[in-house]
Amino acid sequence: MAMAVALPPAHVPIVLPVPPGAVKVMPRWAEEDEVSKWRVKYRLNNEKAAEDPDSEWIELELRHFTRELPLSNLPPGVHHFRVAIETPDGWSDWSPPVECEPPPPQVPSKLASLLCEVLGVDAVKVRWSPPLDTATTVAELQVLRYKILVSWLSDDEPMTREILVEEATDFYVVTGLVSLTDYTFQISAENCAGWSEWSEPSTKQTEPPVPKTLNQPTLRRSTHHSAVIQWQHPPFTDVPVDSFSFRHTTSADWSGEVVEITDVSPSLSQYVITGLRPGQVYIFQVRAVNRYGKGIWSEGSIPIRTTDGSIPAKIETLKASDIYQSFIRLKWAPVDENGYPITGYLLRYAHEEDMAEATEAVPRVVRDNGFDSCDIRHLRKLKYYFQAAAINQLGIAEWSNAVMVDMSK
Repeated sequence: MAMAVALPPAHVPIVLPVPPGAVKVMPRWAEEDEVSKWRVKYRLNNEKAAEDPDSEWIELELRHFTRELPLSNLPPGVHHFRVAIETPDGWSDWSPPVECEPPPPQVPSKLASLLCEVLGVDAVKVRWSPPLDTATTVAELQVLRYKILVSWLSDDEPMTREILVEEATDFYVVTGLVSLTDYTFQISAENCAGWSEWSEPSTKQTEPPVPKTLNQPTLRRSTHHSAVIQWQHPPFTDVPVDSFSFRHTTSADWSGEVVEITDVSPSLSQYVITGLRPGQVYIFQVRAVNRYGKGIWSEGSIPIRTTDGSIPAKIETLKASDIYQSFIRLKWAPVDENGYPITGYLLRYAHEEDMAEATEAVPRVVRDNGFDSCDIRHLRKLKYYFQAAAINQLGIAEWSNAVMVDMSK
C-alpha cells in the first residue's frame, strides 16, 4: 500500500510594510514547481496567539498568477504571515512564519477646500469630502472628528473661531455670522495619530440684511375697482424698513399682466389698492424694502374677486350753484363709476315736478375743484325741474332727484 508523501513547507514569503495599516505579501516558488494555487494566512501576534498557535488565523486562497497580495486595514501591531502552495503533488506544508508590522497610523491627509453655500445674512453651509486615506474599517485609521476654522476681520482686527464637529457627517451649517462680512473657512480631520493640516481656504460673503420674507397679505372690502390689503411688518432689526411694495395679477401662475405698487409708507399696515378691474380674481404679494435692498416676495394671497361692474351710481348732490337771468349752472359731486369709466351724462328738464313731457339733452360737463358742472343757457321766465344721470358702457344710471329752479322771479 502506497504511503502519502509529506511535502516540504513552502518557502518563506516576502512581506513588506506599505502605507499605514497595510502590508504586501509575495510568495516565492520556482517555475518548475508548476504551482496552480497558493494560500496565505495571517494573524496579529498578541497574547492569545501565543497561548494557542492555531487560533485566529485569517486564510485566503489565490491563483498562481497573483504573485503580490496587498493586505490593508490591519490593526496596529506585529503580524505573522505563512504561505502554502499547490503543485501537481498536492499542497505543501505551511511556510515558517514571517513577522511584519504595518506602519503605524499617520494623521489624515489634507482635505480639499470646503464647498460653501450662503444661507442668508448669518449662516453658511460648508461641505467636504473625507480624506481618502481614512476610508477604512480599522478604528485606529478612521476619522474621529473634524474641526472647522472660521476667520474674518472685525474693525480691521483679525478674528477666528473654531468649531468641533463630533458627528459622522460631511456638512455643517455655521451660524451666528454677521451680514455683509467676508468669512474664510478651513477644515481639519483628526484620527488617533492627530490632526491633519488645514485645508486651503474658501471665502464667502454673507448676504446683506434685506428684510425677511413677509407672511402672505390678506385682502378685504373689495369693490369694482379697489381692495384693502393688510400685512404684517417684518421682525424689528437694526436696519429699518424704508417702504413696502405690492404686486398683483389675475393669472394664477403670474404669467399674465403684473402691476407693481412701490414706495408705500413703512408706517402703514393696510393700504387701499385702486385701479382694479371689475369681476376679476386677483392675487397679491407684499415685500419690504430697506437700504440694502428688497426682500423676497411673500406667498400669494388667497385670491379675491372684485365685484361685477354695473351702471353708474345715482347723482345724489345735484344743485343749482349759480342762477342768472337767462342761464344757470348745475353742479354735483362725482359719482361712483361702479367699475367702468363714465362715458357721458344725460340731462332732462320739465316744468312740472312729476317730470311729465321732460326734454332730454346731452350737457357739456366739466370738472373743477373736485366737482362736475354744466351750464344751461337761454332759459325762459318759467319754473324748471332738472335731473341728471351718468352713463358708462353698461348703461344709464338712475335719474337724480329733481332740482327746482324758478326763473320767473
